[in-house]
Amino acid sequence: MLDLHVLGTASARPTTKRAVSGSVLACPEGLVIIDPGEGFQDRFTVARRHLKSEAGTPRLRSRRVAAVLLTHGHLDHTWGLLPWLQTSGLDGRTEPLVVAGPVDAQTFDHLHEHGFHSLPPEGLAASDVWRQMRVWHDLGATEELLGYPLVWRLGHVASGRWMDVTAAGTVESTAVWSPAGWAEHRLTPVVSRHSVPSCGWRIDGPSTALVVSGDTASPGLDSDLPGPDVLVHEATYLEEHADRAEGHLHSTAAGAARTALHLDARGLALTHFSARLADVGPSVAEAAAVLGGGVPCVALNDGDRLTVQPDGTVHHLSREDVGWDARLLVEGRR
Repeated sequence: MLDLHVLGTASARPTTKRAVSGSVLACPEGLVIIDPGEGFQDRFTVARRHLKSEAGTPRLRSRRVAAVLLTHGHLDHTWGLLPWLQTSGLDGRTEPLVVAGPVDAQTFDHLHEHGFHSLPPEGLAASDVWRQMRVWHDLGATEELLGYPLVWRLGHVASGRWMDVTAAGTVESTAVWSPAGWAEHRLTPVVSRHSVPSCGWRIDGPSTALVVSGDTASPGLDSDLPGPDVLVHEATYLEEHADRAEGHLHSTAAGAARTALHLDARGLALTHFSARLADVGPSVAEAAAVLGGGVPCVALNDGDRLTVQPDGTVHHLSREDVGWDARLLVEGRR
């Protein structure tokens, strides 16, 4: 089973009810963090505490996190990582951790020629994932200071070129991969379209698949793989602001629905809502009008979960004061 814990559903500006991005994907082989935006470790702690009311549900233990997947380098998706890394070290973690994210072709070529610790080229944006990784390294994200080894995984998504950087050096790697010790689940970057180098992430189990978009315009995500059981897609704007969405290379709710149809997703979950949206009901209605009843759609709130069973059944679990209220989103495959 795949179990996605959604810990933030706001866009760049948090609100009183929505924090910025951050999710944890749980599967039988371990955990994966996706886009740990600012304040992530606090939300991770709250989620762990809330799970205590759920008998039989595996706990979110830091030592079981095998990878951190970044969709791009904007701070509302990355700036909570370093504090979480440091706290994991204080908690006694010793297991290796992979931190993966996209870069553009020029940065990848620079890394290949000059190495991870070289000086960034003049004009390289602060949102560049490699540049942030270097900052985290310089601020203490090393095995010597954390107590566990890190693998910095960087790739140019469109060309499928990836590299792993460790204390021992740099080696070429593959686009599709599984964390060490995993045999039944694999991670795949998905081409997306944003104002900085970006990608979505697809998590496949033996008979299940889930895609998280990150920030992207629509059309944006593109993949030749079979349709996922559920697509978690940003819906920053409504269609009435489509020009603004395209200008910032974000998506509308209708655009998210069109992407769900393009990818042949069996279900759609909307997230990453603008602070200007006082009510996300219109977002769901807008997406549903495009989907035409063929693909179910839901809006996510902070603390919600999405579970995907081996037969493809998807449930949306709405967070309550104690536990969650589970409702069927996608029926199992017949």
